[in-house]
Amino acid sequence: MKKRWLSAALALSMMLTLLPVTVLAVADHPFTDVPQSHWANESVAYVYENGLMSGVDGNTFDPNGITNRGMIVTVLYRLAGSPNSSSTTRFADVAAGSWYASAVAWAASHDIVNGTSPTTFSPNAPITREQMAVILYRYADYRGYDRSSWASLSVYYDADQVNGYARKAMEWACGAGLLKGITQTVLSPQGTATRAQVAEIFYRFCQTMVPEGDVDQEKMVQNIENSSLRKKDTLAAMARVLLADGFAPAFVAGLLGNIIEEGACGIFESSAYVSRPELEPDYLKYMDENYDYRNTYSGQYIYDGFSISDIYTMILDLGPGGANGRGSCFGLGCMQWTSYNRIKRLVENYKQAARGNDTITLAQVQEAEGLMISYELQTAYKKVYSSWQDANPNQDTPEAAFAAGVKVCTSYGIPVGYNTEAVQNKRGDISAQVYAVMTGREYTPQDDYTTQDNRAAPGGYATQDASTAQDDAYATQEDCTVQDDYATQDVPTVQDDAYAAQDNYTTQDGAVRDAFPRCEDQ
Repeated sequence: MKKRWLSAALALSMMLTLLPVTVLAVADHPFTDVPQSHWANESVAYVYENGLMSGVDGNTFDPNGITNRGMIVTVLYRLAGSPNSSSTTRFADVAAGSWYASAVAWAASHDIVNGTSPTTFSPNAPITREQMAVILYRYADYRGYDRSSWASLSVYYDADQVNGYARKAMEWACGAGLLKGITQTVLSPQGTATRAQVAEIFYRFCQTMVPEGDVDQEKMVQNIENSSLRKKDTLAAMARVLLADGFAPAFVAGLLGNIIEEGACGIFESSAYVSRPELEPDYLKYMDENYDYRNTYSGQYIYDGFSISDIYTMILDLGPGGANGRGSCFGLGCMQWTSYNRIKRLVENYKQAARGNDTITLAQVQEAEGLMISYELQTAYKKVYSSWQDANPNQDTPEAAFAAGVKVCTSYGIPVGYNTEAVQNKRGDISAQVYAVMTGREYTPQDDYTTQDNRAAPGGYATQDASTAQDDAYATQEDCTVQDDYATQDVPTVQDDAYAAQDNYTTQDGAVRDAFPRCEDQ
């Protein structure tokens, strides 16, 4: 029987684990109320060893205890690697700081849960079997897992009790073997689930739904670190954050392919247009003339002793109009953020990551920029990711990575002045190659982008010196007037949510409530 391991130290390495992948032997557990003869013994051992569920105390699992909605979302959150998430939600009954708050916020942000009403989540309400099917179905969609399994519900005399919004998910869950009838003719869609049953369902999900051959997250990062890709240190740092935050590996490869062509962590955009000065953007000319930008910042790294407060003051001094009256200031970081609102947000992230210091380290820069990308893709640029998911139902392919590279180029890291079809295709091809490196697969690129031969498209500053004439082109990012304003939004924090007492649950009673609107799953 196939067994997979999420992480032997999930609680200590939340940022390093996402997919269950490594062979796991039959495990022990400390629970005296789940003997080896218990039907769920193996499943309970699996979820315990993999950090998905623990006991109500040190040696009690409470297999017959009823599971509520807050517990289910928390288990799913752990399955996803406990990605960074705000603890603030739109649900009035989910208090910030509660043990399930981050899990609910994460699940809601990815449309895995909708709540029992627009303003309530009902975390203490018992989970129904159909609600659990819908949540797992949406999570499978979010992860890009196969959802083609199907089984007719007509064999169950109570199939008419399945709500319309949940029918497709129930057909899938039964077809995939995740849910079974409580008898040959009774499905019990409105029935509750015990802790033992939940352990069994998540065990089946991990065994059957995660595609064969997946490379675990840390191995993907190691493959990047051991590759000959340009800027591999930057790529590895960004991959670690973005994978931990739940983005599909092929989409992450699309981002990394664009980073290869853009900047490096903490680098200031070069204004050294030596051979063709007429191509220097107007905002860089302004910076050179008014802030001595070329001699002070151009091509330098912010972690080389620059004062964060001085840079922040300079950005505030430029104001929303930027250096050219249209919002552009100067490129900074691995995506060469340029517009006033985005570069201001980036430097605020630097300030937070520096933890009270006025200078910053490379590791802190990587942390801040990874959070910046993840934050933007979960807020103002959320459609970049969701539209890519919709267009690429099979996300475990180089073709999906190619499409992600193009999508990021056209909709997120937008190169100004040279966003041609050829540039888009090149970034897509690089992204597919990055994906092959991450997953240990073979891919024949349209060109060889692994060596540092100064053939990078404009913006590839990581190997260039400010005094060279290699970057005769425009800076990346939006040279435009309409920008997204993040001033009132919370910056993601770099804290791990503690779940020491999360599973100290008691049996829940009460009426069953439907978890989702009466509509088809979207």
